[in-house]
Amino acid sequence: MKRKKYFAVLCVMMCFLISVCGCTAGKQEELAEWSLTEIESPVDLHTELQRTYLAGSYNDILSYAQGELELSRPESLRLSWSAAPKDSATAISDYMLEYATQEDFGDAMLYTTSDSSYAITNLYLNEQYYWRVTANFTNGKKSVSPVSTFKTDNRGPRNLYVDGVTNVRDLGGWATQSGGVVKQGMIFRCGRLNESQTQTPKIEITSQGINTMLYEMNVRTEIDLRMKDAHGHESGGITSSPLGDTVQYFNVPLEWDTDNTLLGNLSSVKEFFRLASDESNYPFIFHCNIGTDRTGMFAFLINGLLGVSEEDLYRDYLFSNFASIGGQRTLGNIENDYIATVKSSAGNTLSEKIRNCLVANGIPAEQLDALTAIMTA
Repeated sequence: MKRKKYFAVLCVMMCFLISVCGCTAGKQEELAEWSLTEIESPVDLHTELQRTYLAGSYNDILSYAQGELELSRPESLRLSWSAAPKDSATAISDYMLEYATQEDFGDAMLYTTSDSSYAITNLYLNEQYYWRVTANFTNGKKSVSPVSTFKTDNRGPRNLYVDGVTNVRDLGGWATQSGGVVKQGMIFRCGRLNESQTQTPKIEITSQGINTMLYEMNVRTEIDLRMKDAHGHESGGITSSPLGDTVQYFNVPLEWDTDNTLLGNLSSVKEFFRLASDESNYPFIFHCNIGTDRTGMFAFLINGLLGVSEEDLYRDYLFSNFASIGGQRTLGNIENDYIATVKSSAGNTLSEKIRNCLVANGIPAEQLDALTAIMTA
């Protein structure tokens, strides 16, 4: 009997504690009245000028950009909210914004601000996002907003903003002719991180840009396509990545002043694909001086191999005109170069031609298979 009595008392106490905790949690949520601005989906991540170009013919690029101004950055998305404390004697000190692609916020990006809005950038294409805000009160208490959602547009390229670097894009996000999508967040093309043609390093990427590459893009490897110091110090005297000790640095020099960028640099092309076939190097960035021609060749070869359409490959190459690259680019810069080499190779599709061309010039087929497996979403 005593055991039954004690058990009954214990049950009552547990119910009381649960009730108290439930009331406390309810009060925590009611510390503020929340309103999150609804975001109309899908969100287009491009600027108006970029959108206009992407909606038309890729050959019209020079009507919108000619490689002289920095116009390559994406549009930011401003998230806004209001939180009215229910207790007039209670003040909000600041807010913590969280946004994520996982509903449980397992991959959330976190930002603290004293304002009731925050501009976010570098979002993935064709992705469902979840976001919420926590109000931190001066008395140490917190109030968490309801969760809101939005979805981004699927149109490539996924151009990125990295402070101090021009011409930054994700190779991922493009549709393939097999019905798939190139995986995002794995390979990035960009302009240089440090000044070229100097004997001692002069870093151009800012601390903010470094944080973006390390913590938003999760870069683990930098592949520098500039020539070594014996050729006019093009690589700027660096021997390690400006991103710091956590990032591997590989100099894979390509001669730019050659009749054929692919055939004239085969040893470096082989080394590049060796690195790109090793998943431990991912995510990685690769660049030359301005991230357009030598960089553009590898972007063309990789995405073409993965099945991105010829039209989208050309559009991506020409998109570099939105960056500060010192002058305009047209397809005439590449049609009689590596594109002619690829198109003269055996194969029924562009993807087959690229694969056969690379294998014929010494890149092992198993490396191309590994790269394809890594980058197929």
